[in-house]
Formats: sequence, structure tokens, C-alpha cells
Amino acid sequence: AGVQRRTFARLDTLDEPSGDDPRFTMPAHMDPRLRKPGKKTVALGLGLTFVGCVLLGCYLLWYFGFMPIPDDEERGTSLALLVLGCITLAPGLYVTMILAAVWRGVPGFTYEMIPSFED
Repeated sequence: AGVQRRTFARLDTLDEPSGDDPRFTMPAHMDPRLRKPGKKTVALGLGLTFVGCVLLGCYLLWYFGFMPIPDDEERGTSLALLVLGCITLAPGLYVTMILAAVWRGVPGFTYEMIPSFED
């Protein structure tokens, strides 16, 4: 008995804000999605990818017997190659794949997804 029913009225279409209002558009030079990453960020991404590929390549060469490692150092060296290769390859591929996707124009990818190292 004490519950009141509220009715809501639809706003007039003239009162609704449109997406063309210049007060709410961001200038292109301030839009973080359009800001290209710095040289350090690109170099770090490509460098980590390269180092990770080299380390994992060395691990695979050892694993298949093409690169001998002395027996007394075998366990630590091979494990270090594998772990360091994975640790460097993962973030390097992340940055490199986002750079490639943005460069190719894949929808949903922006430069904003890449952490910046330009401090």
C-alpha cells in the first residue's frame, strides 16, 4: 500500500547530446590512443624479442644435441637458457605483436595498450 510507482518520461530528442559536440572531442595531439610509442619502447620490445629468440634457440640447440654444454654446468646453464628465454620473449612478443597489429590497422588495437618507457 505504501509503494509508489514512479513513471519516467523519455527525453526529447533535441535534449539528447550528440556526438558532434566540439566541447567533448579530444584533439588528435592529446589522444593517447593515437600517440605513437617512443623509440625506447620500440627498441625495448624488439630487443627483448630478439634476445628471447636467441636464448630459446640456444636452448633448443642444446636440447637436440647440436650445442654441447660441459656436464658439470649442464643443468644450471640449460635451465637458465630456458627460463631467461621465456622471460625475455614474453614481453617482447607482447609489444611487438601490438605494434604490428596497430601498424596493420587491426581494429581493437591501439598504441595505448603498450606500456611506455620514455621517462
